[in-house]
Amino acid sequence: MNTRNFKCFQTVYEERNLQVAASKLFLSPQGLSKMIKSMEEECGTPLFARTKDGFVPTESGIVFYEKSKHISKEINEMFSAIEAASSKEKRFKVGFAAGTIRAIDIPVVNHFMKSNPEIVGIWDEQENEKVLKKVLSEEINCGLVVGKVEAPGLVAQLIKSVDIVLYVYNGHRLWNENSVSIMDIKDEPLISMNKNYRIYHDVINACHMNGFNPEIIAHVGDGVTIRSLVKNKVGIGIAPRFFDDSDELRAVSIKDAYTWDVYGVYLERSADAQIAKRFLQEIKG
Repeated sequence: MNTRNFKCFQTVYEERNLQVAASKLFLSPQGLSKMIKSMEEECGTPLFARTKDGFVPTESGIVFYEKSKHISKEINEMFSAIEAASSKEKRFKVGFAAGTIRAIDIPVVNHFMKSNPEIVGIWDEQENEKVLKKVLSEEINCGLVVGKVEAPGLVAQLIKSVDIVLYVYNGHRLWNENSVSIMDIKDEPLISMNKNYRIYHDVINACHMNGFNPEIIAHVGDGVTIRSLVKNKVGIGIAPRFFDDSDELRAVSIKDAYTWDVYGVYLERSADAQIAKRFLQEIKG
């Protein structure tokens, strides 16, 4: 008998219905029924009474349920402790600010992580400020953030610089323009990255500096969604230049726009500063 059997028994016990339990476990009712019967044979006693109202636990079934829950808890705690011990051995952690994964060479990063067993290979995007704070507090060893930052003892290395552009669809009044100003998007339905991204706040500030509030009709979490919405003429979008022009969509330069700069940051005094330096050199290419 194994922990999988425990989980199957516990689900039947809690649902009192074989069909429902099987669905939750992604098993066939026939397969689950055979498993329960096998467990009963191993225990030498019925664990359920099969009635018109469903599977009703016997006294033995009640005891089995209570004991199996305790055993499952102990096993889960054991694996959690093992995972925690393993994580200590993998001490080097990398954090990604929202959007930065799109800007890097993923195969290169993936290969570096797998080639260095001390690196915790978790792909987790968070807000720019959160990643920076985690680096400064040494919760993580290296971070990829948007925009250059300065802090005592912090090393910031430019990894990639991308133009900020306006994506427009074929037939839009700005389709044939080579460049536009921020005022040209006034009163335009605008598709923007959401508030987790620095570019959202920069666009809002730029519009306010020019005396208007942008009409943002969609806040999205990735550039692909912006591209899809623009192609379907939902609105126009502001994003880094990640996509090639097509017959349906093109990128128009924005006058006086800043570039979307991805920096790798780490603490110079960190015990893993050399790994961070190698990591950034690798992904910069």
